[in-house]
Amino acid sequence: MAHDYEVVSFCVDAYLRHVRSLGSAMDDLAAEIAEHESRLSIMGVSYEGHDGGRAQPTDDKLPDGVIRLIELRERLSDEIAADMGTIEQARALCRENENRRALWMQKVDGMTYAQIAAATHTSTRTARRSVERGKWSLYLAMPEEWRRDPIPNAL
Repeated sequence: MAHDYEVVSFCVDAYLRHVRSLGSAMDDLAAEIAEHESRLSIMGVSYEGHDGGRAQPTDDKLPDGVIRLIELRERLSDEIAADMGTIEQARALCRENENRRALWMQKVDGMTYAQIAAATHTSTRTARRSVERGKWSLYLAMPEEWRRDPIPNAL
């Protein structure tokens, strides 16, 4: 059954946007872990309260910081376990041919047509055509739910 280009484009874009968001979510969590690790070194006794002009020490913040770091690392591990299969499946599909690879470069890596052309040693016009052909090719190869769910009754 043939679909309109708009249906194909919308479904492929939704699929690759989802894949890109999975990678971004893991990157954001890894950045949060790195930031928290850097703050651990300055955690400890806090002298924020002032009573009569003298600073009063409060509770030690280090144990809470370590617990939070452990929770963040467990969350990252869970996300990697849940999402890495999806990302790798999409990456493998896009490595199968040059058109899908160009589509991956644009939609997931965020490259422009000029950057894709430079990376693939082609013209900008050829890069644009490769991306468009990649949409049709990936649409037929991507998981069926992504051809069905973004636009109900698309099949």
